[in-house]
Amino acid sequence: MALSPPSPPHATTVLLLLLLLLTCTAASIATLASAQPQPQPLASSQAKALLRVRRLLFYPPALEPLRGAPDPCALPPTPSLAVACEGGQVTALSVRGDRDPDAAWRAALPATFSSEALFTTLTRFPALARLSLVSVGAWGPLPGAKLRRLQALQQLNLSSNYFYGGVPNDVARLYSLQSLVLSWNWLNGSVPSLAGLQFLQELDVSHNRLGPGAFPDVGNAVVRLVLDDNNFTGSIPARVVSSLGQLQYLDVSRNRLQGWIPSSIFALPALRYINLSRNRLAGQLPATTACADALAFVDVSANLLTGSRPACMRGNSSARTVLVAGNCFADAKQQRASSYCNPGALAAVLPPPQGNGGGQGRGKKGHQIGMVLAIAGSVVGAALLIALATVVVLRRARRQHPEATILPKSPAATPTKKADGWKAPAKATQKIITPADKRHASQAARVNTLEVPVYRVCTLEELEEATDNFSSSNLIKDSPLVQHYNGQLQDGSRVLVRCLRLKPKYSPQSLVQYMEIISKLRHRHLVSIIGHCIVSDQDNPNIASSVYLISECVTNGSLRSHLTEWRKREMLKWPQRVSAVIGVARGVQFLHNVTAPGIVQNNLNIEHILLDKTLTSKINDFSLPMISISKNGKIFSETPFAVHEDNDIGSAHNGEQGDKQDIYQIGLILLEVITGKPTESQSQLESLKAQLSEALTEDPDRLKDMADPAIHGTFAVDSLSTVAEISLNCTAANPSDRPSIDDVLWNLQYSMQVQDGWASSDSLGLSVKSQA
Repeated sequence: MALSPPSPPHATTVLLLLLLLLTCTAASIATLASAQPQPQPLASSQAKALLRVRRLLFYPPALEPLRGAPDPCALPPTPSLAVACEGGQVTALSVRGDRDPDAAWRAALPATFSSEALFTTLTRFPALARLSLVSVGAWGPLPGAKLRRLQALQQLNLSSNYFYGGVPNDVARLYSLQSLVLSWNWLNGSVPSLAGLQFLQELDVSHNRLGPGAFPDVGNAVVRLVLDDNNFTGSIPARVVSSLGQLQYLDVSRNRLQGWIPSSIFALPALRYINLSRNRLAGQLPATTACADALAFVDVSANLLTGSRPACMRGNSSARTVLVAGNCFADAKQQRASSYCNPGALAAVLPPPQGNGGGQGRGKKGHQIGMVLAIAGSVVGAALLIALATVVVLRRARRQHPEATILPKSPAATPTKKADGWKAPAKATQKIITPADKRHASQAARVNTLEVPVYRVCTLEELEEATDNFSSSNLIKDSPLVQHYNGQLQDGSRVLVRCLRLKPKYSPQSLVQYMEIISKLRHRHLVSIIGHCIVSDQDNPNIASSVYLISECVTNGSLRSHLTEWRKREMLKWPQRVSAVIGVARGVQFLHNVTAPGIVQNNLNIEHILLDKTLTSKINDFSLPMISISKNGKIFSETPFAVHEDNDIGSAHNGEQGDKQDIYQIGLILLEVITGKPTESQSQLESLKAQLSEALTEDPDRLKDMADPAIHGTFAVDSLSTVAEISLNCTAANPSDRPSIDDVLWNLQYSMQVQDGWASSDSLGLSVKSQA
C-alpha cells in the first residue's frame, strides 16, 4: 500500500502563525470593547421611584412596561411612555395616558390621589430635565415647593388634567425652564411674573379659568405664547409685547381683554401667527400699522374695533389670512352696527398720548376729553355731508349715463326695484362687465402670485406640439364639450390643457379682458391657469369657437385617492387631513373675496381637490364666471363655456346662494375626511349626519368609532368633534343656516390648534424640541 507523502514543514508553520494571529486579534477586540464606556445601570432608588409613580397614578396602561422591566432606561420609547437616563439617573419622563379630561371629572383619578405625594416622588429625580404627564387624570393644586426642587427642569407639560388653583410663584424660580405647558386644566388663579426665566421659549396656559388678572409678564426669549380661553382682563401691555423680538405665535383669544391694541404687536419681526379674537378690544388701528413679512395669520374678529383696516390687513392672500368679522370696521364685510362698538366711549379707547403725562390736573384732562369728543363730532358731521353729496352725484351720474354700473358687494345686495330714471341699454340685452373690479383683482394678484410660469398667450401650433398633436395617448378626459390633455411645454414643464367650447354669443374681443382677469387668479390653494389660446371659427373670424386653457400639472392624486388608496392613505393621517381641508377653505375664501361679486358655485367635489408632493391641497375646478346684467338690470354670473355642471346631492344652485353651495360641498368633503368613505346618496348622507349628531351629544366614544380606522390614534377627540360639528353645520338643509367661509376657516384652524396642543404633549413645544 502506498503511503501519502508527509506535509511540508512550512505548511505547519503557516497554520501556527494564522492561529496565533487570530488569537491576538480576538484579544485586541476584547480589550477595545472593554475600554468603551458602558452605560451605567439605573440606580435602584430611581427604579423604585418610577414604580412608585406608577402606583400613585393608579397603574395606568401607559406605565405597564415598567412592571418587570430589568432596565427602564432600555425601554423603547412609544407615544405613551418614554424614559431617558444618563449617568444612572432619570433625565426625562413622558407619559401620555388615556384619561382625557371632561367637564364631569369622570376621567379624574380617585379621591385617594394626592398631587403632593406625586410630586414628592418626582423630586427623587434630581437630574430630571423633561417631565410630561398628559391625560393621566391628575388633580389638585400644583405643589409649588415640590416643583421648585426640580431645578434641572427644562420642559414641563401637565396638560389635559384636572389641576386647579393658580400657577404657583415657585415656577418663576425654575431658572432652566424652556417650555411650560399647563393647557386644558382647571387652573383658576393668577400667573406670576415669568420675566426672570431668561430661557423660557414656550408658555401655554390655554383652556383654563385663569384670571381675572392682567396679561402675564414673560421674558423676551418667548417664541410661543398661548393664553386663549381664559379670563384675563385689562389691556395688552405695549411695553411687554414690544420686547418680544423672538415671538412667532401669539394666541390670547377668548379672554376679556379691553382697551386699544398696540400697533407694534403686528410688526414683531418673527411673528407668524396672532389671534386676538373674541375679546373686548376697541378703538381704531392706526393707518400706519405695519405687519411683519413673516405674518401669515391675523385674527382680530369679534371685538369692538372701528374705523378702517390698515393696508396690511385688507383682505386675504396666499401669504396671509386675515379675519376681521364681528367688529365695526367701515371697510369690511360681516361687521356689526357702529352703535354696537359704543362710539360714545371713543375717548376711552384712543391710544394713550406719547410722552410723560404725569402732573396733569383734572381740568386739563377734562379739557382734552372735550377736545376729542368735539373733534369726533366734527368728523362724523363732515362724513355725513360727504356721504350725502356722494349720493346726489351718483344719482345724477346714473340718470345721465345709464350704462355705467357700480358692482355691489354681493348679488344679494342688488336692489330689487329699479332706481328712478333708470333705463336698460337699448342696443343689447346683456352687458359684459368683467369677472371683477379690475383694480381689485390686480391688487389681489400682486400678493397671491406664486412661483409658477409667467402667464402667456399661446398659439395653437405650440399646443399641438405640447400634446403631440392632441394624440389619444395624451387624452385624459373626453366629453362632447370638454377635452383634457396632458402636455409638455418646450421648457420641459408638464401642463394640463383643457379645450372648452364657447357659447356662440361671445366674440374673441369680449374675451380678451376676461382672460386678463382670469390670468391673475393665483393662489397657493388653486391650480393656477398659466396660459390660454382663443381659437376663432374658420368661416367667421369674429366668432370664437373654443378656448384652450393651460394649467399647472399636479400629479400626486386627488384628496379622495389619499383617503381610499392604501399606499397613499398611509401618509394622510388626521393632522394632514385637516390641513388639506384648511387649504381648500383658504382657496374658497380667496375666491369669495377676490372679486365683487365673489366667485361662487365652484365645483368642490373631492375628486377635484388635488394634492401636490408636499400634500398642499389645490382646487382644480373653480368657476370662471362673467358678471352680466340682464334687461331688468339684475346682476348675475354665468360661464362663457358650454359645459354641463354635475349636481351634487342636496346642494343649491341659485346664484344668490352660490357661496352656500360651496360651503355645502366643503361639508361633504369633511364628512369623507372623517369617515374615509364617500356619501353616495341623500338617504345615506342624512343617516350619517344623524349618527354624528347623536355621537356628539351623547356618546363621544361612538364618535371615535365612526372615524376612519386609518386615523385612529392620530387625532385629539376635541379636534375630531370640532370638525364633525363644522361638517354638520355646512351640510344644513337650509342654505341660510350654513356658516360663512370665514367661520368655517376659523373653526378648522381652531381644530388644528387643539390637535397641535394634543400632539405637543409628547414633544413639549416647537423650538424646544430640537434642543432636547
